[in-house]
Amino acid sequence: MQITFLLWASLISLTAMLLIKGEDTSDFVERLPGQPAVKYKQYAGYVTVNATRGRALFYWFVEADNKKAASLPVSFWFNGGPGCSSIGEGAFTELGPFYNKNEGFGLVRNHHSWNRDSNIVFVDSPAGVGYSYSNTSSDYNYFSDELTAIDALAFLNGWFTKFPEYGNNDVYLLGESYAGHYAPNLAKQIILHNERAGSSQIKLKGFLIGNPWTDAYYDNKGAVDFWYYHSLISDATYDAIQDNCDYKSEPAVGYSNNLVCQNAANQASGIDMAEINAYNIYAGNCNTPNSSTVLKPSFFLRFKDSKFCTPDTTTPYLNLPEVKAAFHTLSNITWTECSVVVNNQYSVASVVESMLPVYRFLQGRGLKIWIYSGDIDGVVPTTGTRYWLKELDLPIEVPWYPWNHSTQVGGWTQVYRGLTFVTVRNAGHMVPADKPGQGLAVFRSFLAGNPLPPL
Repeated sequence: MQITFLLWASLISLTAMLLIKGEDTSDFVERLPGQPAVKYKQYAGYVTVNATRGRALFYWFVEADNKKAASLPVSFWFNGGPGCSSIGEGAFTELGPFYNKNEGFGLVRNHHSWNRDSNIVFVDSPAGVGYSYSNTSSDYNYFSDELTAIDALAFLNGWFTKFPEYGNNDVYLLGESYAGHYAPNLAKQIILHNERAGSSQIKLKGFLIGNPWTDAYYDNKGAVDFWYYHSLISDATYDAIQDNCDYKSEPAVGYSNNLVCQNAANQASGIDMAEINAYNIYAGNCNTPNSSTVLKPSFFLRFKDSKFCTPDTTTPYLNLPEVKAAFHTLSNITWTECSVVVNNQYSVASVVESMLPVYRFLQGRGLKIWIYSGDIDGVVPTTGTRYWLKELDLPIEVPWYPWNHSTQVGGWTQVYRGLTFVTVRNAGHMVPADKPGQGLAVFRSFLAGNPLPPL
């Protein structure tokens, strides 16, 4: 009896120690190929979100580069598309700890990485994006906001099971573009989850999203108005789109049975704006003979492929066997920046559904909600965001003012009741890539819950 009791007590003690430690050591990333030395830990691998169908989402968890990392928030980043990878886009080109500078192992430190102030988890969502997958082929035939949010909630619960030591930390949702649907929908799912009796609690404190696709009518109208008032399209094209396109029911301008609408939209995107980068209308072009050009599909408005003047170093890197082994991914997955399958099979009804009712549901829940917007993005422009913010009709608490970044105008901001809106001057669709210092400043103010400093 005494021996049995001692063994039982030892098992309880060991279990408690494991729960306190918590981390899933099988997902520990000792070092990525070509990575400079860092003091913080990294983990990567899969969280099963549907065991029956064999569906799993890939994540890369980067601890905060801070002595107080254990007590700092855990922020989950979701890229948009729908269908684009958070690992390749958000992590390796925007706000992650490293950038890849060549096609080999050339990782360098990102000195404006957001993990300076928070633990960051980059999530490839939904299944079929990046390294994420499903063992059930029919899962690739249909995607929707509802299914994405259900899987994302299952991911969060599974992730905190892997890392229970972070269970009491504040949680934030981050993202850009179609994360304008992902983040508020997931926030709603978390709130409903927390309200269920006996559910494990996720300490959601808010979300921060950039240039978010939110409401088809206002975002489509805002895009066309932006093109016109930035002198990108003609009066005739503008009038033809205005008179013949149904902004509310189209997932993008020109997705219409109206032939005049289609032709006008094709004129705008395929001819008038074909030689510029729609994601940043003032970015340098790649039309010189010796320039290095990468064509990037415009998943949202189906522009002619946008021209990026830097080589794609991320795709070769993330498909190296050594990198896949370090990340603990399935070896037979070919990583792509954006999944054409996910994008093509994503529910049009979801894409055109307005998120304004979700925002109204979230109002009064005590969440920090911040929207930031690069003001030279031609894909989901600031114009449309301001239209739908006006429709929300929120009381203004701090009127419009220029905010200060290194004694220059970083952009403009206005604080509403329950929501803060920030523009980032001279930034395009991917703000942390275009303006890394300003992007980090916005993130820090968001975490602190303080308005950006006035000029």
